[in-house]
Amino acid sequence: MTQEINIVTAFFNIKRENWKGFSRTEDLYFEYFKGWAKLKNKIVVYVETEELKDKIIDFRSKIGLGERTIVNVINDCFSIAPDLYRSIKKAAKNDIHKKFRLYPNNPEVWNAEYDYIMLLKMWCSADAVERGQVDGMVAWMDFGYNHGGQVLDINSNFNYLWQYDFDDKINLFLIQDLDDRPIFDIVLSMDTYIMGMMIVGPAFLWKKFWNLMQDCMMELNACGLIDDDQNVILMAYRKNPQIFNTIRSGWQLPLKQFGGEHLSLNIKNRDNVLMSMLKSIYRYINKRRVCFLYAKNIYNYYKRITIH
Repeated sequence: MTQEINIVTAFFNIKRENWKGFSRTEDLYFEYFKGWAKLKNKIVVYVETEELKDKIIDFRSKIGLGERTIVNVINDCFSIAPDLYRSIKKAAKNDIHKKFRLYPNNPEVWNAEYDYIMLLKMWCSADAVERGQVDGMVAWMDFGYNHGGQVLDINSNFNYLWQYDFDDKINLFLIQDLDDRPIFDIVLSMDTYIMGMMIVGPAFLWKKFWNLMQDCMMELNACGLIDDDQNVILMAYRKNPQIFNTIRSGWQLPLKQFGGEHLSLNIKNRDNVLMSMLKSIYRYINKRRVCFLYAKNIYNYYKRITIH
């Protein structure tokens, strides 16, 4: 049966505007949010400041959705799971793993704050359930979902009630089919299987999902590695597949494919078949590059420690 979906999202400012090559300001993220937050669904938002809370409520109120909007202010998001944060920070201090990552300058490789906050997606969703602010089917959506029209045309009609009959499990959207590659190989090659920008699941499973994510991240950290949420979700899936349902989709496309069929694609992304082929070729080339980097860096590392 088609059912209305409650939405949870969050924005915790970790000064991304200062990240060379990955900069985005709070104002830009807010513009991204306004692109999709015309949805008529109940939306619960987690932020750090009263100022941003007021901006969100003002925006939703002006489009007649103020009563369907809840904003929770969290003054110190790093106090939510201090043991998890310490575990990520400790692993991040080990520079050896960076030598073997395909893109060592990406934030998920070096920024413990970023990787920690990416996991708070599950905490926010579980917390909104515990507060009684959402129930039934609950979707996490990134605050910057669709990046202001990167894939879904920003001029589409987002002002509709999103409904869909999702399975009564944690529904994960795949960018490529799952396989049995070892996690360390996926993390080092920085490949992606599961998209983290949208996850949909019943209220009663979010707390279990959050606990599972904490365990998996700390296990990854114990191996001397850190990563953002997407590969940790893959670890969680492998650890307890019974609570998950996987669905093949495309980047930023789940909202259109599952209940938003009227939304238009950005004209630059209409040729999805070609894009999919190009991405497959790109992933293949990357895997070959990773094999070369493994060999080169292992040789250089052992050469250095042998000399010293």
